[in-house]
Amino acid sequence: MSMQMLQEKTEAHPIFIRLNRVLVESSETVCGLILAKCTLGNGGLERLKEKLSSPELDPGAQFWYESNYGTLAILLPDKKLSYTHYVSLAVKQFMQDENIPGSLLITSFPECGIPKETDVEAMHVMIADEADDESAILIYNQPDADTKSSTILIIDEDATVGELLNSRLRMKGYDVYIADNGLDGLRLFNSLSPDLVITELSLPVYDGYELIRSIRQKKEGSVDCSIMVLSDNRMERDISTCFDLGVSDYITKPYSPVELEARIRRLLQ
Repeated sequence: MSMQMLQEKTEAHPIFIRLNRVLVESSETVCGLILAKCTLGNGGLERLKEKLSSPELDPGAQFWYESNYGTLAILLPDKKLSYTHYVSLAVKQFMQDENIPGSLLITSFPECGIPKETDVEAMHVMIADEADDESAILIYNQPDADTKSSTILIIDEDATVGELLNSRLRMKGYDVYIADNGLDGLRLFNSLSPDLVITELSLPVYDGYELIRSIRQKKEGSVDCSIMVLSDNRMERDISTCFDLGVSDYITKPYSPVELEARIRRLLQ
């Protein structure tokens, strides 16, 4: 997913504002939701409604489409996930028949969690991540609230990197803390005892190598923490040095958000 898409705010999408309001206000009501990233074109929404018109489709279904953002939402009051999936198959068939590329995501509340204001943005990020896989129908589930969140410390002088990672990883259920220099990063490490540190090598005050050495000394004292380097530095010598210092993973910028999250999950298993 592009950096521009990550930086788009939920508030900029009228459809998200409405969805947030409806879902949060009816948090105790069963409700299915289909979300799609697609461009319907002239008359597309009406043709979709006609395609879905049948005795099985609840007349209370609500259709919202924002052409400026290429976002379609179908709200199914009083319907569970199984029924929502059934309707989504018809939506997918319609898109294929009309040669409309796009991804589909489904969920149902409260089956998949009690609606929160962050859910719609999290669904938007999830469907954008999987935009290349148009064959799948994604299912959104909230992170398990009963599961202890892993703590991630991000150390990077670039505020944009920190903000994007913070927003993205928090929506995945992690507790995230940020420092913009090595010294503050080490102080946070000592106070938080995080499960994972993601650090740049080029840092002010206290560089990445010094930081990694200090954390490794703590690890030798039984502190259980993985270290990931996320850096512009592509020199093989420096990459090799990092692994010799005890780094668990090394990713170069620009990076794939999907790949980064997969590697984070692997390190935190």
